[in-house]
Amino acid sequence: MKFKLAITFCLLLSNIPNGSTEENINKDKMAHLSNQIFDELVAIRNDIHNHPELAGKEKRTSKIVEDYLLGLGLEVKTGIGGHGVVGILNGSKKGKKMAWRADMDAALHVFDNKLNHKPQVAHICGHDVHTAIGLGIANVLSKCKDDIIGTMYFIFQPAEESFEGAKAMIEDGLFEEIQPDEVFGLHVFPTEIGTVSSKPNELFAYQRRIKLTFDNTIDQEAFSGFFQEILEGFIRHNTNSEPWSLDYLTDPLEGLSNPNTIYDDYFILGSNVSTRFEKDKTSFECTYYETDSTRLNSMTRRISDLVIDSEFGKSYINTSFTAERPTVINDPKLTDESLSILKKLYGDENVNHFYGQMPYSNEDFIYYQNEVPGVMFLLGASNKEKGIYALPHTSEFKVDEEVIKIGVNYFSTFLVEKINNNKS
Repeated sequence: MKFKLAITFCLLLSNIPNGSTEENINKDKMAHLSNQIFDELVAIRNDIHNHPELAGKEKRTSKIVEDYLLGLGLEVKTGIGGHGVVGILNGSKKGKKMAWRADMDAALHVFDNKLNHKPQVAHICGHDVHTAIGLGIANVLSKCKDDIIGTMYFIFQPAEESFEGAKAMIEDGLFEEIQPDEVFGLHVFPTEIGTVSSKPNELFAYQRRIKLTFDNTIDQEAFSGFFQEILEGFIRHNTNSEPWSLDYLTDPLEGLSNPNTIYDDYFILGSNVSTRFEKDKTSFECTYYETDSTRLNSMTRRISDLVIDSEFGKSYINTSFTAERPTVINDPKLTDESLSILKKLYGDENVNHFYGQMPYSNEDFIYYQNEVPGVMFLLGASNKEKGIYALPHTSEFKVDEEVIKIGVNYFSTFLVEKINNNKS
């Protein structure tokens, strides 16, 4: 088999025009290997897709990952932070150490439809695709390890949806087991297939869930109306824009690819509003989204002060946070460098520099970035011609499976280029 593969490469390289660079040879080699394993990766993705596992319960998925990495001849560590798996690939010589992270868990959802309102566990966020791409990159690089100067780590993480998996792996000694200089990862995104995007600094808006608690003397119906007025009064956005709508994410004039995007400098209050009645108190909760980290605390105080100074102040007990999710913060220098490499490899038309910050979405990738410089990429998985729109956590979420081949090809090539041109 190895002999036949070597012949294939010789034939492949013999067809490269005179004057081609070693970089182009690597690209062709990566494309060939990515094509070669595409069908098996699709089968793995479909298997995981058809057996979704919630955050913290990824036992079956992690076993699939473990067996696959062992089959590639990688050193494999398991049980990190729960069902976390790490594969270690050593190149031909010592050099830089880089990590690629993929998440494995599915999500619980209730979509509004006439047939079924029961909570369902499903891969509506693309983590099955992320896992398949991560395994594919490990496969391709394992076949090219003689060309790699350094060490590649492949992190397969549980419990991203609950924002617990990255922290759990780190607290369980992840960065004692491995010592990457940089960390990378991706998330499928509703841009068109074949494109990859990212941006320096914050990728998403900061999220906090706030709870206002009252004693049971409060007029609940009256406060609900007052609370809605607070929500509407606190929205901050650019003139005539609607950053609370995701309809414009990929719009060329208002979306994330435009420096004047509507998803810049906003505050949205009121997502997931809920009321809870207990024996001796009543609480109102909602999530807010803020692009400016310096305003997070002041917004909470302003909301509390409005309530205290209102007619409902006499029933007010306190304000608290029930959840807080920091945003992904891409290292500026590493992001610019990475996008430049990808543009050189795959052209300006396929690599986008984004602006602003997305609302509602978020990722626990930030916990790795708190330890080492890192970049998260957004990989286009929509296909207009096929009617596929890859917006995660929606009832219409679907990906063009070609994104698996593209992701493996793009990022295998990127990682080899990155690690070999940044020797330590």
